[in-house]
Amino acid sequence: MKRLLLICFIICLAVVAGCHSRTDAPKAGKEAQKEVRKEEKKLAQKEDKRVEKESPSAAVSTGKNLKISVLMDEGDDDLTPQKIEQREHLNDFMGKDLVRMLNKAGYEATLIENRNQYKSATYLLKVTIVKYNAGSKAARIVVGFGAGSASLDTRYELFAPEGRRILSDEHGVGSSLDWTSCARKLNKQTVDAVKGKLGR
Repeated sequence: MKRLLLICFIICLAVVAGCHSRTDAPKAGKEAQKEVRKEEKKLAQKEDKRVEKESPSAAVSTGKNLKISVLMDEGDDDLTPQKIEQREHLNDFMGKDLVRMLNKAGYEATLIENRNQYKSATYLLKVTIVKYNAGSKAARIVVGFGAGSASLDTRYELFAPEGRRILSDEHGVGSSLDWTSCARKLNKQTVDAVKGKLGR
């Protein structure tokens, strides 16, 4: 009889111990999940701080959907009617191509014809044609070796919404292909400079 009671007591202890371990297991699992979440949160905060330190610290507005008005200037050189027509053609092409590149880079760019169309609270990017030689297509085809090459020099100026000039430079390129290649190269350089200043 005593032996039977002892066996029953041992069985009861085993059952109680088993139940206790099963109830503690989920608690232990939950505690572990909490610790993992805490560590993940700490890592995320460290990453945010690192990104903030690496972000551009320019004294101009940065962020999404910055608006830029693009103004093209043909220059004021004393030109022949043929040269004037060439510049008008170039000016039209460069303006549209530059706006396309800026929009692709993430800005809200629009082309304006004069300063009267400029809207406040937007950046103003003015590009002036300094020198332009359309070259000779016939020479490029017949002679080659750089003959009839096109060349183009422009000056770009970026103004902040309050009117302060924050970026300016003059650059030039040449091409044995055609004048559109020159225009695209300079437009890309201009967009890269704007991105370096405003961030994108």
